[in-house]
Amino acid sequence: MLRSLRLRGIIITGLALLLIGCATVALKPPATAIPPGPLLSTREVPVATPSLTPPTVPTPTPDPCPPYQDIAIPDRPAGDFPASHVAALRDYLAAGGEPSTLLELLSAWEALVPEGGTPRQADLTGDGAAEIAVVLIDPLAASFPPEGVLAVYACRAGSVETLYTYTPGEYFYLYLLGVEDLTADGLADLTFADVTCGAHTCWHTVHVWSWTGSDFQERVGGNFTMPYPDFFLREGQIAGRSQGMGSVGAGPQRVYTETWAWNGSVITYTATKLGPATFRYHAFRDGDEAFFAEDYATAFDFYLRVLDDESLTPWAAYYDAQEERPWLAALARWRLLTLGLELGNHPDAELQYERLQADFPPGTPGNAVAQLAQHFWEEYLGTGNVAYGCLEAVNAPEAQEVLDFLNSFGYANPSYVAEELCPFLTP
Repeated sequence: MLRSLRLRGIIITGLALLLIGCATVALKPPATAIPPGPLLSTREVPVATPSLTPPTVPTPTPDPCPPYQDIAIPDRPAGDFPASHVAALRDYLAAGGEPSTLLELLSAWEALVPEGGTPRQADLTGDGAAEIAVVLIDPLAASFPPEGVLAVYACRAGSVETLYTYTPGEYFYLYLLGVEDLTADGLADLTFADVTCGAHTCWHTVHVWSWTGSDFQERVGGNFTMPYPDFFLREGQIAGRSQGMGSVGAGPQRVYTETWAWNGSVITYTATKLGPATFRYHAFRDGDEAFFAEDYATAFDFYLRVLDDESLTPWAAYYDAQEERPWLAALARWRLLTLGLELGNHPDAELQYERLQADFPPGTPGNAVAQLAQHFWEEYLGTGNVAYGCLEAVNAPEAQEVLDFLNSFGYANPSYVAEELCPFLTP
């Protein structure tokens, strides 16, 4: 009985399938995918033409790169740099050398750059295949820094071509920062830095290149150059962090970070962030920056830090540590005096004046500041006008001695002029 029922079910199912097969099937054209939001690329986007023909499975596109093979690393080229080295790298890749082995190859050639030498792969041209960016230095260079070159290789029809080479010239080398889309056009941008060195400092300049179809275009709008930086690519921005120049003549320096970002036209400077002040001089500078910007509460706090913070260190180059601290203390009290008058706090200004006269007598470091204050104070009491007091102070013979101290902290720090000895109070 069960067998008979099963047989009848099979017959009924077969008849149903036969009837369905005789029906006419209406074929719909494939839906065209519309990307959400505006198109970020300036290239034309092809639109699929609707067709009533049933879609066919496309034939897979052959890999444009040659198949990887386990081949030996070639000897270093004997020809002139960089042409022979660029050609030898191309031949190695065309023979099936894996890009992942290029770091080992460059090391064997003694052509590896000091940092940022790892080759990068990304689709820079928009053709769907990843290009290979390589930087190397002349292993036999007599100059320092050694001459460098950037080479970009592209896979074409199962082989490898040299798409582009860039040599910044003698005394320059290059290193790679990344291959990311920093210009919001959907294509990776080639980001690298070139390096050149003076007597004491090496300067690193950032470049961001975008492929235009036949050439690379520079996208950095300005001079993005820093001494001894660490660069970071993050969220479409480039941040460079530096501890300053290597010259003693540059003076005391502090860590700072520059940020550059795409503004729709170029990659441009957006901000500088200073690290915390560790030198007493820089705490005074922070107070002055706030004072000049009329941020008086912040200025007040920094001047007090100059007076009281034992963790701050001296630079002690042109003036020794025993001289530098009282000089800066006298300057901080002088600023507090003028700040008190600017805010209408006459008692505090008078207190600061009295401390200047008591703590910095003739023959002690900082006495020139106390004398400057005396010229100011006597004129102010006689006229009741702070502007007249400031004019008397900046024209006093001691003003030049004070400027000499303030401008003894090296060329990496700002230079003061006489008018800044009494800020915002001159007519």
